[in-house]
Amino acid sequence: MSSPSLVSTVSFLLVVFLVASAPVVATVWSGRRLGEAREVTRRKLTIVIAVEVVFLAVTFAIARAGLLSRFDTLPPPLMRLLGPTMIAVVVLAFGRAGGRLARTLPLAALVGFHGFRVLVELVLFSLHRDGVVPPQMTFAGLNYDVVTGLTALPVAFLYARGTVGRGAVLAWNVMGTGLLFTIITIAMLSVPGPLRVFMNEPANRIVATAPFIWLPEVLVAAALFGHLVIFRSLAAAPRSLSMRAESAPQA
Repeated sequence: MSSPSLVSTVSFLLVVFLVASAPVVATVWSGRRLGEAREVTRRKLTIVIAVEVVFLAVTFAIARAGLLSRFDTLPPPLMRLLGPTMIAVVVLAFGRAGGRLARTLPLAALVGFHGFRVLVELVLFSLHRDGVVPPQMTFAGLNYDVVTGLTALPVAFLYARGTVGRGAVLAWNVMGTGLLFTIITIAMLSVPGPLRVFMNEPANRIVATAPFIWLPEVLVAAALFGHLVIFRSLAAAPRSLSMRAESAPQA
């Protein structure tokens, strides 16, 4: 059985820790926008970092111990881990954390964040060349999620310049969400077991191993969270504008 190369593994880890740093930056940025005291922001930063460290350590340990390596049950242990994570992502995105980010971070920044997905696709292609990721999970096969990453920064720039409006951002976000769910589905149907549809080798076993469990648990989760927060931002801004208009003194 092939193994990931050192280059692929290190590149993957760099992308993970780059994405994991985003909540730290977002916490500081939103704190400044809200005018929070430094002590309050520091306390929130401590909580964010502690939660991230524990989450990364626990998921790594579970995968490292081989607890996700069985694929003959339905659902397999991998899905039992991913399910609660995705539910937590939705709860956070539509809860106070997502609302805070939607209110305080510029929409262009929320869109531009998704540029990290280009790096993810490059790592996936490198892992495919190592012989551990099936072709359908790369841009050489059926994975077109790279389009989201390639267009994220241009769309963010054009929106910040006022060249495109909120409708264009909404269309881009719908596209990106659709492409994300498409590759999630392809990845699930490439995992060994009763649900497998793509029978070519290698099967998608790598996501059940450490540290590559962080591909779905961190990178996919971050992309989904980012899309949901953009939807909240797009939905909340018109209400904010109308509230300001209603509170303005009448002539």
